[in-house]
Amino acid sequence: MTTLPMKTRLVQILYENGEGWDYELISKLFAEYGKSGDYWKWMARFWMTELTAGGIFTVKDVAADDGSHFASGKVLYQYEMSDFGKARVKELLEA
Repeated sequence: MTTLPMKTRLVQILYENGEGWDYELISKLFAEYGKSGDYWKWMARFWMTELTAGGIFTVKDVAADDGSHFASGKVLYQYEMSDFGKARVKELLEA
């Protein structure tokens, strides 16, 4: 289990992988932090929305959920790090 806050680890995972669907990122968080359930799933999706609004993440692609990830008809997002996000992570890693 990691000692980073979950939201910070979410940024680190996307930075390391380059891109990822929301359900993939959530799956990695759940595995590392031993979390499960709707509360944490929707919390992680909220963090991704915040990080997108803050310019750290960008949405690369969208798709409709067939019901196998969140719920049928929900929007799935594929994220990637923005150039600003990459620069910010690099700054923080050097600190």
